[in-house]
Amino acid sequence: MRFGPDEELVGVVSTPERASSTAVVILNAGVLHRVGPHRLHVLLGRRLAKAGFRALRLDLGGIGDSVASSDATTFRESAVVDTRLAMSGLAAQRHVIFGVCAGADNALATALVDDRVAGIVLVDPHVYASRLATLRALRMKATHLGPRETILWGLGVVRRRMRSRLEQLRDRGKPEPQSEGREAPPIEQYRKQLATLVERGVKILAIYSGIHGTRYNHEDQLFELFPELRGKVDRAYFPDANHTFTELDAQAKLIETVTNWIATRFR
Repeated sequence: MRFGPDEELVGVVSTPERASSTAVVILNAGVLHRVGPHRLHVLLGRRLAKAGFRALRLDLGGIGDSVASSDATTFRESAVVDTRLAMSGLAAQRHVIFGVCAGADNALATALVDDRVAGIVLVDPHVYASRLATLRALRMKATHLGPRETILWGLGVVRRRMRSRLEQLRDRGKPEPQSEGREAPPIEQYRKQLATLVERGVKILAIYSGIHGTRYNHEDQLFELFPELRGKVDRAYFPDANHTFTELDAQAKLIETVTNWIATRFR
């Protein structure tokens, strides 16, 4: 299918025989085209169709077969515009947006400005280290290293954090540099974004792989940082999976988790 006023956006829709009133939009993972990492999006779209949901694998403007035509000044703004155009083309009653990495960021940004989004699935969204996570990492290190190596590792962590804090104090008041990659917002801003969506009734599934180290190393770390979200946001943790769920077993578990969650929340 093609979307947009000039049909500049291209996507593939997996359509069930009897479709639910909820459609799923699967966004690009970074700049990978609509097939997704290791064909994840293809397999997920077809699995969702079997479960009764139309699933669109969208190419955002400038990626894959879609033409960049938005006047937006940033990739994020352009992605939001394109995603909203795709939802208009699908014309579903409700929409769930799925995204990996930067796709998760684009899903969140779209949900914040469009009431047609009823749910978002965020794979490896922004993560933030917690004190408990650091203690868990220290305990794991101590299990595998000797006392001397553990102390040296701990001192290295403290030194890096102190250096980061000093750099923040030094650069206070200076204009923010233009980021060319993915950058997490301040934690309080992220907290407010999630709270806004929860208050609006948007269903959220946050999924974390095992790549984050002290920034995410426990299934409940989301609620250690945001205890007010417990019972309001769903989460899943795959400690043995990499960022793009390369291994077939991990990929299959991810697809099953996402499909079951959408079927349960939006049947």
